[in-house]
Amino acid sequence: MKGEKMKDKIFGVLQRVGRSFMLPIAILPVAGLLLGLGSSFTNETMLKAYGLLGIMGPGTVFNAIFQVMSDAGNIVFTNLPIIFAMGVAIGMAKKEKEVAALAAAIAFFIMHASIGAMITINGGAEKMLEGATTDVVGITSLQMGVFGGIIVGLGVAALHNKFYKIEL
Repeated sequence: MKGEKMKDKIFGVLQRVGRSFMLPIAILPVAGLLLGLGSSFTNETMLKAYGLLGIMGPGTVFNAIFQVMSDAGNIVFTNLPIIFAMGVAIGMAKKEKEVAALAAAIAFFIMHASIGAMITINGGAEKMLEGATTDVVGITSLQMGVFGGIIVGLGVAALHNKFYKIEL
């Protein structure tokens, strides 16, 4: 009986974690379409191959529209870690989800600023293995990708659910 309850509790938590991924994942198809179409129709090699360079080449209205589409899709994929941090915090927070989302964004920035400071203190990114660092919103940090965002979101949600009722 006791093992069964523990199993149900763990399964329930894992279900909530899985559901919390749905919001960030739901954004990806639209971002993918924007990026795919925009990149395809701003690629000069493709435009030359199909004889569309005069209509859709650089400097045309169509090229500007497709460049905006490409950049709009690309920004989503570039910032997936913070999108996942906020999405997981929203999905895991029991109440006041908007506060959890803001806390996740702030925690995400603080995490990367702290890591950036530690990298600088220890000799800078030049002393690290190639590919170990990346630029996150202008901060040199470790390459953590979406996993870092998920960890931040889970941590923020756990703290939020425990302390959101406290008044100052």
